[in-house]
Amino acid sequence: MTPLWSPASVGGTVADTRGPASDVQGCRMEYVIARFVHVKSTITDMILFQSSGGQYSHVELVTDDGKYIGAHVAGVEARPMDYDAGTFERELFMLLPMRAEAAARCLHYMRAVADKHESYNLLSILGFTTHLDLTKPGTTICSALVLLALRWCGYFSRPFTIPAHRLSVRDVFIILMGRPDMKIIEKTDPRFTAYVSAGA
Repeated sequence: MTPLWSPASVGGTVADTRGPASDVQGCRMEYVIARFVHVKSTITDMILFQSSGGQYSHVELVTDDGKYIGAHVAGVEARPMDYDAGTFERELFMLLPMRAEAAARCLHYMRAVADKHESYNLLSILGFTTHLDLTKPGTTICSALVLLALRWCGYFSRPFTIPAHRLSVRDVFIILMGRPDMKIIEKTDPRFTAYVSAGA
């Protein structure tokens, strides 16, 4: 039986292609940083509509070499940190403490999916409003991608009770806000600056 948190639960098999643990590059930071953002568009407004009060329509992870990795309509990509400068209405950064080994595994997961350029499943967004499971094999959405990376590295000690692709950006926000070790930080925070230059 496939665990609910596994990439197979969103149609992918990325965790099976990570390679041995020795392939994971070391990370000198004992945390990763998640970025929540809202850029106004038809698709993002639909995401907010289905979330019944969520403030953010996209979530991605910041890498230790100064990139944002997330699932976009064009697929999973590592983008420059200024890729949406001047276009978003609001953003928020969460610092998620974890062991350096776990941080390395988390970023390894995200980079591996970005290297595959895994496809985005726009139908999953429609599934939130229709309450139908419209996931497709080999695809993902931003909320599932981040949750699975955090689950794969051990940040969450237990499996999710529903498949990751059925959890929205608002759900990810609520889950992470409930972590007592989570810290909201600004982009000007020295911890942010140290993080994005650690792997350069």
